Amino acid sequence: NNGRYSNPQSPAQEGSWQAILDQVVPAVVALQVTAVRSFQDDCAGAHGGTGFVVDWDKGLMLTNRHVCTCGPERTTATFVGCPAMEEVSCSIAYVDPVHDFAILKFDPEQLRQTPKAEITLDPTGCRVGEEVRVVGNDSLEKLQILSGTVARIDRNPPDLAGDYHDENTFYVLASSGTRGGSSGSPVLNRQGR
Repeated sequence: NNGRYSNPQSPAQEGSWQAILDQVVPAVVALQVTAVRSFQDDCAGAHGGTGFVVDWDKGLMLTNRHVCTCGPERTTATFVGCPAMEEVSCSIAYVDPVHDFAILKFDPEQLRQTPKAEITLDPTGCRVGEEVRVVGNDSLEKLQILSGTVARIDRNPPDLAGDYHDENTFYVLASSGTRGGSSGSPVLNRQGR
């Protein structure tokens, strides 16, 4: 079935949400981060969130800065969008000092049963009123897909506690009913971006 996970009894129709999700869900991971000691604005302890593969060949995942940590850590990613639920170790490749994002590095050669999948970033493709899906580790329940709508594309950066302030950027606001664990989730449009 070309790496897609639709129910064979009711195959997804091309262009449907199910067809889009079948292509991108294998790129979504549940992250488990253990900060081994307090560092900058982060406390020692376990954190959970979501990430997604943006470059399979280079082994790069995107998540939020506040999901990971700037200090010493141990991170694992579980590919929750695949039946095999393979788990790999990750390392922090980059934590943006100003914006709330981080890049994690993993070895794709460690994955034996997970299909090659990545999600293309398209920040300029966002439209107010557009129907979207948030795919992630909502409430730390592995994989949930929540529907939503893009409400704003010019939201001011949040006032974040700690030693960094997000400047010279904008945030997209989508109504979706997410809770803890969804941080780092891809917000997808009908093109799977």
